[in-house]
Amino acid sequence: KPSATTTTSTTTTDAPPPPPPSSANEADADFVRMMIPHHHQALVLSRLAPDRTTSSDLLALAGRIDVEQTIEITTMQQWQAQNGFDETDPESAYMMMMQDPMMIEMMGMATQAELDQLETLSGTAFDKLFLQLMIDHHQGAIDMCVQVMTHGQEPVLQSMANEMLTTQSTQIFQMQAMLTEIDQV
Repeated sequence: KPSATTTTSTTTTDAPPPPPPSSANEADADFVRMMIPHHHQALVLSRLAPDRTTSSDLLALAGRIDVEQTIEITTMQQWQAQNGFDETDPESAYMMMMQDPMMIEMMGMATQAELDQLETLSGTAFDKLFLQLMIDHHQGAIDMCVQVMTHGQEPVLQSMANEMLTTQSTQIFQMQAMLTEIDQV
């Protein structure tokens, strides 16, 4: 008599389930695609400080900017991967961005001429130009954050943009105080 129960063995080698559909819109995707190379320039600027400044305060600020924005670049690249977008390469996107003077100005970024000048300076002259360029740079990032907070819709990016806005607003305040101190000497 045949058995009433049949045992079948199945092994699953299926790929993990796909991520849930992204709630990101074009404003979200643009924000990340543009903020990654924007952050890359902040790294370029900050990494000039150790060899050129004599200010421990400016050196500490540059170090914080470097660490924070390196982490944020990685986080934004991970967000792109998790949401089905091509991962932006910071350096190549930055090099392309530097070819567009209107974009550089719109985003508060330093021009190549300003970067070249900064590289020739040291001491107080370096500190002053660094602070001026970084204030403009941070203001450009804040404008980008406001844009995505207004037109984007992806919750993770909304939170990230809010954190960037808060951090960079605080750092602008600190840098303005440092500039004032330099001007009073």
